[in-house]
Amino acid sequence: MTKFLSIGEKIIGDNQPTFIIADIGLNHNGSIKLAKKLIQEAKEAGADAVKFQKRDLKSLYKKDIFKDPNKDSQSTAYLVDIFKKYELSEDEFIKLKKFCDNLNIIFFATPFDIKSAKFLEKIDVPLYKISSSDLTNIPLIKLIVNNKKPMILSTGMSQMEEIDFTVNFLNKKHAQYALLHCVSAYPVPFKDVNLRMISVLKKRYQVPVGWSGHERGIIVSICSIALGGSIVERHITLNRGFNGPDHNISLTPRGFYKMVERIRAIELALGHGKKFMSRGEVLSREVFVKSLIARKNIKKGTVITYELIDIKAPGKGLNPQMIDQLIGRKAVRDIKQYDYFTLVDIQ
Repeated sequence: MTKFLSIGEKIIGDNQPTFIIADIGLNHNGSIKLAKKLIQEAKEAGADAVKFQKRDLKSLYKKDIFKDPNKDSQSTAYLVDIFKKYELSEDEFIKLKKFCDNLNIIFFATPFDIKSAKFLEKIDVPLYKISSSDLTNIPLIKLIVNNKKPMILSTGMSQMEEIDFTVNFLNKKHAQYALLHCVSAYPVPFKDVNLRMISVLKKRYQVPVGWSGHERGIIVSICSIALGGSIVERHITLNRGFNGPDHNISLTPRGFYKMVERIRAIELALGHGKKFMSRGEVLSREVFVKSLIARKNIKKGTVITYELIDIKAPGKGLNPQMIDQLIGRKAVRDIKQYDYFTLVDIQ
């Protein structure tokens, strides 16, 4: 049986509302004003939470790489420059958390190093995100587990045995956690999305599982709910043309709103998995379903044969599945032509 994850008043798991995360990440471009605008847009779009990123670059990178990122790859040089330029201060994080508290939207972040995780605990975030790059970072995960806070872990660019190892560690520590299926490509091609991994992870680990998406559009994110996902995490931006690593694979506020709207519709459509007749079906049943009726007048005591029975709409008498129970019985009453056979005729 799949476990549940509690984030304040939010319950994450099967048959619960999808927990929808607006991943702001670095899309604030280092501006607290832009960050607040993104938070407001996420709230209006229907997100349950907003997620930021917290790094201490001196803790995160080797000393020589931190001083001169060009010593490593071109990608590292680009990213370190972006991180230095766009990193929010601790004071700005405190202000943003208070801003979210006032808006009644959950504020949390991904710490990429232990120093950042300690800071986030200091400001009392209710939840942590572990990025795909840190799924194997047991010291970081252990620190968060010891804080007795729930966490959501992405499984992108990980092998199954690595996920097994971290999950076993979390289970031994009785940690509260959920997993996200993720493909760490930007953007991820549809052919690589592999949404069936959601059900694989749910069955294997018995915890809530969701989708962290970097794909174009909203179709995949919506479909993830129909395949058993309990969480959807998508980047949000005010303009996909802004400079930065994630803007081009982000949703605009309008796109995010459309995604949330459709996810909520899918939740209603999924139902509870128990067969029932809606009010509309009850009315349709009477109009369209067939009944067993008398083909001609039948006197009491007459043995009922197939030739005395007809099948016609509407569905107000015995349904045709009961024809074999009717054939061979003696009529217990006079039945006029076109009258319905009823339960009294087979009791």
